[in-house]
Amino acid sequence: MKQIGHVDEISRYSISGWAADEDSPGQSVRVVITQNGRETARVPADIYREGLSRAFPAASGKHGFHYSFNPPMSPFRRYDVQIRVERANEPLPRGHAVLEAVHSAAVNEVVRPSNAILLSTSGRSGSTVMMGILAGHPQIVVADEKPYEIEMLCYYSYALRALVAAGDHTASLRPDRVTAVENRYKLGFNPYTAEYFRNHFKDPKLFDKFFIQDMPRRLGGAFKEIILDYYAAVAKDKNKQFPLYFAEKSLPEQEVRMGARHLFGRVREIVLVRDLRDVVCSFVHSAGIDFVQTVQAIKSSGTRFMEIKANQGHDVHFVRYEDLVLEPEQTLNELYAFLGLNAVTHLNPSSMTGLFDSHATSRSPAASIGRWRRDLSAEQLEMCRPFSAFLEGFGYEPPAEGSVQVLTPPADMPPTASA
Repeated sequence: MKQIGHVDEISRYSISGWAADEDSPGQSVRVVITQNGRETARVPADIYREGLSRAFPAASGKHGFHYSFNPPMSPFRRYDVQIRVERANEPLPRGHAVLEAVHSAAVNEVVRPSNAILLSTSGRSGSTVMMGILAGHPQIVVADEKPYEIEMLCYYSYALRALVAAGDHTASLRPDRVTAVENRYKLGFNPYTAEYFRNHFKDPKLFDKFFIQDMPRRLGGAFKEIILDYYAAVAKDKNKQFPLYFAEKSLPEQEVRMGARHLFGRVREIVLVRDLRDVVCSFVHSAGIDFVQTVQAIKSSGTRFMEIKANQGHDVHFVRYEDLVLEPEQTLNELYAFLGLNAVTHLNPSSMTGLFDSHATSRSPAASIGRWRRDLSAEQLEMCRPFSAFLEGFGYEPPAEGSVQVLTPPADMPPTASA
């Protein structure tokens, strides 16, 4: 036989790809999976895959395979994994991988960034443009490429919340179900922080000190080191020798904003805002979302921005999307002054257009400003009246005279931490 095929994925959770016998393309074959030289499974390659029937007209197209490890391979062991067709001696293309075990060896000594830049913004407000600008500075590390969706700071902020929040045995993880199969791929609130376990202490103050002070401090320190180690690796990969910051974007959610400050103290938070009427236009045009639902969702974001502004500390700097597009040099000079960096990166119209093009729904950056005048009907503009307080607060053209529904900040939104 002459095996052909390709392995698309080898992970600790699953294996997938396609395989066939070129000498008998109309018949399905089986693939053999081995771990550390021992056979794990034989899986039929009989799943239909689009395109295979065109590539091999004599075949049925049913040559795909998928296998899930149950339980998954342990992250603490090293695995040598191979996938081959039965009766074949060699692995399929990309059918051999070594999955190294996690270990505690020290990271190679590289210069790490010392603090975080958090870009808080809503969708369709120019966050990709801003992240591209930050990525261009030699002292700022940004992971990934456009649209810059890696959010380690966000992930570990939520992880910290789950581990230190009061245990909820009804809506979250129960202590007697920690090892249950259904919980293998999820982790709820720490069940041992619940009041029930506090009552087991002769001195409940010791319980409180551990879960309110000691554990958050230990976890926060560990998570901070993990994030900085990651961005040290990114900095080395991107040949940034002396980074001062790493930058990530996030929605303006309190858990991320407060979690970032718990982990890094004096973060530099950039809040990027845009005329909410233009945001509505962009969302509706790009994703075809229902107009009423879009207005309600964006109204919530506007409320958050107003609360941040009302409690603005020295670690928060607001940037209007419109100013970034129309007055980039002045806007960036002010931004870099806030960050304490030299303004070495400036945008010209062509570079702005290049950044803008990745998610644009207008023909140019300038055309994206004030598009609500062209795109929204009188009825739709009336539905945008809940944005009035936001528009006034951030210096945008107010709606026409008439009744105004004022955005009110949510009661549970804490004030922004000051530097």
